Amino acid sequence: MAYLLVMGGLALSVCFTLGWGLVRATRWLVGRLPGAGRKPSRRPPRRAPSRPGAAPQSRAAPQSRAAPQSRARKAAPAKAPPEPWRLTRWLARRRSPLPLGMLALLLYAGSRLAEYGMAFRPQAAPGEFHGLVSSLGWVAAALLTLASMNLLALWRCRR
Repeated sequence: MAYLLVMGGLALSVCFTLGWGLVRATRWLVGRLPGAGRKPSRRPPRRAPSRPGAAPQSRAAPQSRAAPQSRARKAAPAKAPPEPWRLTRWLARRRSPLPLGMLALLLYAGSRLAEYGMAFRPQAAPGEFHGLVSSLGWVAAALLTLASMNLLALWRCRR
């Protein structure tokens, strides 16, 4: 009975995940059609912060010996960071890896707990179940790695 409940829960979760991916892919494809209108951005465009200019000095400052040294100490103007790569910008626009990774991690944790509980039963668990649990763990690890790369790409594109 526990096996049926666990496998039924896994099957339901996998079907839900595949259905969600199908809906997202369909929305993406519909958005790429030539007649589909583009939605305006939710955020207002960023503006450069206004920096007040240095006030002009009304009187001439006396020249001193420290003036050349202070000019040498001034740092060179900071260069603007280079433009993010196209792959980084593409990855920053994707929003799905984190929820999928968390779902896969929860599925892995639940199936691992069920596998642990099945070890104490008199009957042996099917061998396919152990393979399913290990493959689900690898999928969860890959999705969470992709989600962390997505978060890094978001951070890089917003700098």
